[in-house]
Amino acid sequence: MDGVIINSLKAKGITEIFLEQHFSILEIKEPILEDGIWIVKAVISAFGEHPRTVQIDAKSGKIIGWDQ
Repeated sequence: MDGVIINSLKAKGITEIFLEQHFSILEIKEPILEDGIWIVKAVISAFGEHPRTVQIDAKSGKIIGWDQ
């Protein structure tokens, strides 16, 4: 975890704030750290259940990608 500033709890919070702007969140799974990037999977509700994955830079906390 060398260089990691954002912990898993903070990564979940960033994901929640980001996704709740447009969706109802049903569940946020436990984040996984891979090569300095938090992979956070969430299940959202938008006329049914839809999984989404958000990638967050572990140093800056910036969202660097997500599947739409």
